[in-house]
Amino acid sequence: MDSKERFSSRVDAYVKYRPSYPEEAISYLYGSVGFRPGMEIADIGAGTGIFSKLLLAHGSRVIAVEPNEAMRQAAEKALGSDPNFRAIPGAAEATGLPNDSVDHIVCAQAFHWFDRAAARMEFRRIVKPGGKVVLIWNSRMLQGTPFLEEYEQLLLRYGTDYEKLRHKKYFAGSACFLLQTR
Repeated sequence: MDSKERFSSRVDAYVKYRPSYPEEAISYLYGSVGFRPGMEIADIGAGTGIFSKLLLAHGSRVIAVEPNEAMRQAAEKALGSDPNFRAIPGAAEATGLPNDSVDHIVCAQAFHWFDRAAARMEFRRIVKPGGKVVLIWNSRMLQGTPFLEEYEQLLLRYGTDYEKLRHKKYFAGSACFLLQTR
């Protein structure tokens, strides 16, 4: 299935069950990375707006770039009344944003779906000089209790493309990556 369409039937489950991100991650962005209130931040692969909501709460202006219409509509429904939020159709490889238009870029739980070479070129094009690209994941423990270990085995055994697509295949261990663009 096309990765940009595979979540259309899962929107309600994402809205209801998808976890948010720890405050420590947001504090790191605003305390150490250089995010500031009022900055324009592109949330690429924004989905239903879970991470966008956290950026808005810290006073940032957010452009949620999301290729899946159903996911984007859920983000607009949840966050559209905030004047600092806008959602646009687009993909990591072709955001539709102007050159040098955003202060920073975040990709929360999404980077493993992107064509990395094309996304990198696009990110360099849209981020202002000195801007950063931050890749974030909520990592799930895979070991430590029988439930965690058996759940992982269940996903490996019955997930149609779990092993191929899980983000740990691309980045093992860490939950946050910071990339300089220029």
